Amino acid sequence: MKRLLLLLIGVAVSVGFLWYAMRDTDLGTVSSAFQTANYLTLPVLLLLLLAFYWLKSVRFAQLLEPAAPLTARQLFGPVMIGFAANNILPAHLGEFVRVFVVNRQHRVPAGTVLSSVVLERIFDIFAILALFGVGILMAPDMPDNYQRGALTFAAFAAGIVLIMGVYMVWTDWFVTTTARIAGLFPFVPKWLTEKLLDLLRQGAIGLHSLKSARAILLITLNSLLQWLINGYSACLALQAFGVEVTLSTGLILTGITALGVMIPAAPGYFGVVQVCFQIAVQVQQIKPDPSLVLAASLYSQIVAYIAVTGMGVFFLNRAQLSLQDLQRAADQQS
Repeated sequence: MKRLLLLLIGVAVSVGFLWYAMRDTDLGTVSSAFQTANYLTLPVLLLLLLAFYWLKSVRFAQLLEPAAPLTARQLFGPVMIGFAANNILPAHLGEFVRVFVVNRQHRVPAGTVLSSVVLERIFDIFAILALFGVGILMAPDMPDNYQRGALTFAAFAAGIVLIMGVYMVWTDWFVTTTARIAGLFPFVPKWLTEKLLDLLRQGAIGLHSLKSARAILLITLNSLLQWLINGYSACLALQAFGVEVTLSTGLILTGITALGVMIPAAPGYFGVVQVCFQIAVQVQQIKPDPSLVLAASLYSQIVAYIAVTGMGVFFLNRAQLSLQDLQRAADQQS
C-alpha cells in the first residue's frame, strides 16, 4: 500500500509538472520540431551518455578500492542496473539496488558499498553546485528578474561547496559539530536529524578509507567532468532543435535539475525535467519558442531513458536477476 501510494503521488506530481511545461506550447510545433531536428546529434549524445556512466564506474571503483579492488569494468554493470532501477522504481531505490548487486556479485559488505554510494552523492553535490556557480558567472546579459535570484542561489551554492570542502578535509570534526548544532533545534524532526547524521557518518567511513589527498582530488575531478559532460549533452539536445544556447545554460540546467529530481515524482522524472529545461533557457537573452524547448527536453530525456534502462536490463539478465529481485532488495535495504 505504501509503495502504491508513493507511485500515485509521483505520477500526480509528474502530470502536474508536464501540464505546466506544456501550458505555452503548441503540439503541432512540437511534432514539426521532431520532424526537422538534427539527429546527427544522436550518436554524440549516446557516446556522451556512455562516457558519463563509465566515469561513474571509474569513480565507484576508486571509492571502493581500499576495501575491494574492483575495476570500472566489473562495476559498470551494477551501476547501470542501479540507474535503470531509478527509471523503473520510485523513491531513488536504484541506489539500494546497486548496493544489493555489488554485494551479491562481488561479496563486498553492503555497509561498505552504501558508504561509497553516500560519498558519491556528496561529491556530486560538490561538483553540480560548483559548475552551477560557473554557469551563472558565464551567463551573458542575464535578465534582471533572474539575475538577483540566480546570484543569490549562486552564493548559496558557493556556501554549500565550501561546507562540502570542510567536510572532506575535517570530516570527524564536521560530523561532531553537526550533531551538536542539530541538538540546538529540538523542533526539527528527530528522524530527519538522524537521517542526516547517518549519511554524514556513512560518508565519513568512505572518506577515511581513501586516506589520500591525491585520491580525493582525482575523484573530485572525475565528478566535475561527469557533470560537465551532462551539461554539454543538454546544450547539444537544445541545439538539435534550433535553440541556440551556450554551455552556461547546460551548467545551470544541471544545477536546476539536481534540485528538481529531489521532488517525489514518477520514475523517470518526466514533467519535472521539462520544467527544468524551460527555467534554464530563460536565463538567456534570446526568447526561444517554448515548444522547441519542450521538444528538446523530451528528446534528451527519452534518449537517456531508453539507453540507460536498456543497458540496465541487459546487465540485469547477465546477472540472472529479475525486477522482482531488485524490488525486494530495495525494500529490505531501505
